[in-house]
Order: sequence, then structure tokens, then C-alpha cells
Amino acid sequence: MAITRIVIATDGSETAQAAMAWTANLAHALGAAVVAVHALDLNRYYPVVMAAPTYVPIDFAELTAKAERDLTTVWVQPLRDAGVKFRTRVEEGRAAAVILDVAAAEAADLIVMGSRGHGGFTELLMGSVAHQVTHHATTPVVVIPPAAAMASRGTARAEPSFTAV
Repeated sequence: MAITRIVIATDGSETAQAAMAWTANLAHALGAAVVAVHALDLNRYYPVVMAAPTYVPIDFAELTAKAERDLTTVWVQPLRDAGVKFRTRVEEGRAAAVILDVAAAEAADLIVMGSRGHGGFTELLMGSVAHQVTHHATTPVVVIPPAAAMASRGTARAEPSFTAV
């Protein structure tokens, strides 16, 4: 199977940036095109609005514009530096669903994403985006663990971490 199109999911976090750098290297080596996608789940802002003592207006258009600016100017820099052909997409919705939908629409050969490594109770309660994507994807998925991000900045982890994916 030839890998000609890679979908990289990013939220700008440290592990997402490690995944972006890994993707840039792979795409460069393979001559693959990359689609960088950011899922903007606007529903996650509603509890903040509802819990506020007074109404706090949230400018969803500005949130979307900021996500698009961050994605196109900062988060994809490793792709630019590697000379990789890429496009960006900011889509509204739950992260796992957006990643899977974009991968299908783009006919991706591979999905790459970082894992925040919450694990334990947090993952049980909220679910892991990486877990959902790996269990529902129809294409191979590479998950870059938090330890890879720490290694890239020269920080060793105090104890080993095991995250089920």
C-alpha cells in the first residue's frame, strides 16, 4: 500500500506538534501530500456560558478565525520547513468524528495524531479521541505518545506511562 495522502489532526498541543513534525518527516520521505485538520468543538464552550453568573458572549466567529490563523501560520510550520505539499481544514464538530470524516473525504491512506495521555479516570469519563479514532478508522492510524513530545524537547519522564489505544 502506497501512502500518498496523510491526514494529521492537530490542536496545537505539544503532542500534536510532535505528531506534526513526525508527519512532516514521513511525508517528505514518501512524497506524500498532507491535510492538516483541526476540529473546533463549539459545544464545549456552552457550559461555560451557562454557568456564568451573567451572560458572557462568546464570539464563535472569532474562535474559528483564530483556529484557522493558528493552524495555517504556526501549527503547520514543520510541513512548510520540510517542503511538504499540504492543505489545512478547520471543521466544526467533535474531534474524533471530524478526523474520521476528513480522512474519508480526503481518501487518506494514513491518519496521524498525538495523544495527550490522560488515561485512567479522565479517559474513562470523557473518552479518548485517539481511542475513538483507532477503533473506528478504516485506514491505519499512528498515535504519537506524550513521551515523544517530551523526548523532542529533551525532557525525560519520571515514570513510564502506558496508555491503551
